[in-house]
Amino acid sequence: MANEVQQANPVHLEEYKDLSSNMRQYANMRFAQLTLFIAMTAGLLNLLFGSNHTTSDPLRDVLKGIGILITVVFWIMEERAVGYWNHFRHRAVELERELGFRQYSTRPERTLIRSSNAARLLYGAIMAFWLTALLMRNIF
Repeated sequence: MANEVQQANPVHLEEYKDLSSNMRQYANMRFAQLTLFIAMTAGLLNLLFGSNHTTSDPLRDVLKGIGILITVVFWIMEERAVGYWNHFRHRAVELERELGFRQYSTRPERTLIRSSNAARLLYGAIMAFWLTALLMRNIF
């Protein structure tokens, strides 16, 4: 395989390295975004339901609206990051044919149980919570 790499187009080898780096960056970014989202959501929940929550009803509605907005924004960012990651992976698979690599082309089959669907479930559940909290004021 070492000979195959040496004979491969050096531009494609550099592109492959860049793709791997880009994929790593987007995977790390997804984790950082999720961490920030959870921290912001926890902060809002503390403001609304903490032990000394003495906020007025209009302010509580605004905070719930902010929770919805934060959820939508982070969900969009998650979907875009997944889209870019998949784009880079598809290109890496194309280059692997030429380079004789098998890092991305032989990864385990995708199923319903994957991180992007888990993130969608999390964002959907939190969105449902914020909408329920906003619409059912007498309970939340």
